[in-house]
Parts: sequence; C-alpha cells; structure tokens
Amino acid sequence: MKNVVDRMKNLSNFLVLEANQNGEMNLKIETDLVSVTTHFKGLGNPPWGDENSQGPGRDRNPETMAEARVDIRKLQQFLAGQQVNPTKAMCNIVSNRIVHFILLHEDVSLQYFIPTVA
Repeated sequence: MKNVVDRMKNLSNFLVLEANQNGEMNLKIETDLVSVTTHFKGLGNPPWGDENSQGPGRDRNPETMAEARVDIRKLQQFLAGQQVNPTKAMCNIVSNRIVHFILLHEDVSLQYFIPTVA
C-alpha cells in the first residue's frame, strides 16, 4: 500500500480511501487529467464488538462502500512511520468523517486517526 500511495502522491494532494464489509478496499485519486484506482480484494473483516449489539454498521449492506477523502501526505506519514511490523492491521472508516487505523503487534496496539477533508 505504501508504494501505491507514494506514486499517487505525485498526481494529487488528496486520496479517497473506500472499503466495504466484503473485504474490498480501493484507493482512488481524481484530477482533471487522470483518474487512478487501485483495488485490494480478499481482505479480512474481523468481528467488531458484541455479536448481539445493534450498532450502526450491523444493518449495512456488505457491498456498500464507506469512503473518506484524506490528505495524501497524512496517509503517507502514517505508512512511512510503520517501524513496527504488525501482525494485524485494521482500518475503520466513518464515511466522510475519519479513517481509523489499528496496528497490532504482540501486546502492543498503535492507533492512528486521519480526519477527512471536504
């Protein structure tokens, strides 16, 4: 993912990160001259919270994409700062609000929040 973001950074200042509950994630940039999308498929979707909870994502169509437009430099800072080689990485997206990354390595968890831009 770091290599893709590094290349996209040369084309735009902003990136749209979108994902769904079927394990699909896209990184997109759009300018007047070019539109580039990178697709990731077959990603895991771990259970989150209590199975009996009635949270806002429980009734969501698994194919519906949640998306967030972020400053590509902030995403690049996060990816460049990964000195830990995590055993698991998770990404939560609150559409048009925030992207929340969680990196897990043994007994350590690192959380990183990137706000969206209009």
